[in-house]
Order: sequence, then C-alpha cells, then structure tokens
Amino acid sequence: MNFLISGLVGNPRAGSKTLAATRSLVAQCADVIGATDSGVVDLAEFGGRVLDQADAEVADVRARLATVQLLVVATPVYKGSYTGLLKAFLDGYGPGALTSTFTVPLTIAASPQHSLAGGTHLQPVLDELGALSPLGGLFLPDAVAADETQRDAAIAEWIDRRSAILGAFTAVVA
Repeated sequence: MNFLISGLVGNPRAGSKTLAATRSLVAQCADVIGATDSGVVDLAEFGGRVLDQADAEVADVRARLATVQLLVVATPVYKGSYTGLLKAFLDGYGPGALTSTFTVPLTIAASPQHSLAGGTHLQPVLDELGALSPLGGLFLPDAVAADETQRDAAIAEWIDRRSAILGAFTAVVA
C-alpha cells in the first residue's frame, strides 16, 4: 500500500504563509517516511463554495482527503480559534469520516498566547470526525512562518522529535 500525505489549508487568503508552511510540513514528512505527497488543498481557491453541499468539486476534495493516511490540517489563528472557512469545510464531513486518517493540526498566529488554539479548538473537531493525532500539533509564530529558513528549520526540528512515531506510521498502514 502506498502511504499518502496531504495538506488542507483553511486560510481565506490565497498564497498565504499558512499555505507555504503546510507545503513544507507535508514535503518534509513525506521525505522522512517515504510517503507520497499527494498535494495541498488551499481552501482560499474555493471560498464560500465550501458551504454548498452540492458543489461537486468540493465534495471530490473532501472524498480525496478522506483517503490519505496523514493529513496536515492548517489554519491561521483568528480571534483565538481556527478560521470559519476551515470549519465550514470540515462540517461537510459526517461523524467518523476521517476514522482512517492521522492528522497534524498546524496553527500559525502572531501571538504565542494562541499556541494552544490547535489543541483546544481544532483538535476536538478532528476527534469528532474520527481522526487520530498521535503526533500532536505544530504551532508556528507568525514571524517564524514568514521566514522560509526559520520555518523550515522549526518544521524539521518538530519532525525530528517525532521521527519514531512517523516511522511507525508506514508499518501501521502497510
């Protein structure tokens, strides 16, 4: 079985730091575990269409993401929580829809006071969908996410601390 990793970005602004950080995290994880990087979905491309349950393209994206083994779910932190765009997209899944999916909540915020938003607000939604997050989340301060060198180094350090768990993923799905 081919181990697939993908990313989902809930930043409403196209070309965001959140998108760049997600692409980096997905690519670095894929390299470490020998997974196939199946790409990153930027919800900014869909905007309000995520609210339309009849939108076939959005439904296809939801279905595709539900088939990956490791999904990075990324959001900037606005007013202490994840974005409404991400919430609207995730609400399109039924309970337990991500039962076969490991997730990594990735949050980016200007204030370190928002470092727990991923675990406090986003993780319960992922739990409701059945996803597992044994790696925990990754928080990047806005200034780190904005600087490619710092961002990639922070991501590499986060991955390195979790290399044993990441290595076990391929054995679980094989």
